[in-house]
Amino acid sequence: MKLTLLFSCMLALFFLGCKSQQYTFDELPDKQLVFGNGGGMTGAINTYVLIENGQLFRTSSLTKEVVELDAITKKEVKAIFLKLEELSISKLDFNHPGNRYYFLEEVSLDKKHRIVWGAEDHKISKEYSDFYKQLKKLIEL
Repeated sequence: MKLTLLFSCMLALFFLGCKSQQYTFDELPDKQLVFGNGGGMTGAINTYVLIENGQLFRTSSLTKEVVELDAITKKEVKAIFLKLEELSISKLDFNHPGNRYYFLEEVSLDKKHRIVWGAEDHKISKEYSDFYKQLKKLIEL
């Protein structure tokens, strides 16, 4: 009986210890994927911040409200950050907003790099727009 209780306690401690650190929007880790859209009639900007532990935050320039959305699974988040690395956003110089615009921003340590598209006469590569669509699907679930 004591052995079963001891084993149960050790198992519970193990699972509690494996939980990834949780962050607040005011204290985010150095590595982030920021994406969103803005413009249109209102000029509102909707920004999403995804971090490697799967936490996802949304902000709106209209309400100034920060909302923590449902977390993304570890498997999905790992695939997203691998794709982000593969896309090498930091090596792309693309800033062509339109009336409605979309953006991807890679944040790590002391550097940030953002690409912006939406102008009709400057189309972004399909791999970047597809990646953005994949991210948007995550928040629509």
